[in-house]
Amino acid sequence: MIRKSPIQVIDKAVTLLRIISDLKQGASALELAKLSGLDRTTVHRILKSLIVWDLVIHEDGMFKSGPESLFYSTRYLNRLNIRRVALPFMVEIQKLLTDKQAVISLSIPVREHVVLIERIWTQLTPLNVLMDLSDQYPIDKIPSGLAMLATYNPLVCREILDEQRCAEIEPRLTEIRAAKGFCIGANEQQLGLNSIAYPVLNPRSEGIGALVIAGLDTEKELSLNSPLAGHLKRACENISGQLNYL
Repeated sequence: MIRKSPIQVIDKAVTLLRIISDLKQGASALELAKLSGLDRTTVHRILKSLIVWDLVIHEDGMFKSGPESLFYSTRYLNRLNIRRVALPFMVEIQKLLTDKQAVISLSIPVREHVVLIERIWTQLTPLNVLMDLSDQYPIDKIPSGLAMLATYNPLVCREILDEQRCAEIEPRLTEIRAAKGFCIGANEQQLGLNSIAYPVLNPRSEGIGALVIAGLDTEKELSLNSPLAGHLKRACENISGQLNYL
């Protein structure tokens, strides 16, 4: 969804910040001008202001996200009730998986993405599995995002995604609703990684987050009728209930 503020320069600065955040190696001013569609002079002027506040750094001719971004994100993260409420339930699920290679994560929706805000894992989980997992995904490409999208009114879905993307995922959303909210995934985050997601709901029964259990060689344990799926559902229902009382 395209958003516009009353002040154009803020729109342009946010556009540049979002582009830069998606580029691990950063980009030159010329590349940023091409990617954003902004005039190169405008890009230079905005970048200079962002550098003053450490929102952007300039290294070896490349512009990258700056440390000030971390300050804001961690402050926001520490204020989230869902993270504080969900963590004990995630630990309890982890105890059921001590003999498995598994990761339990908590995600929230941020525009057209989901962002992982908490993650715990079993002792047997290989380090490369943890290192290779991203902390951001398109909301329509990952079980946690799809589980949340399945709870939304179609109009809300179209506000997040365009018509084409909504139409492409509608069969998958129908499957999730038929599965009473569960979304099963295979090889979507990483090759060989199976996953099951269930949403955390607000009082209007809309997804405000999702718990995901992902594991290697865990297809049987992560099936819809497995005891683990039941534990996941009850955990999310308890989290939803506690949040609605805060």
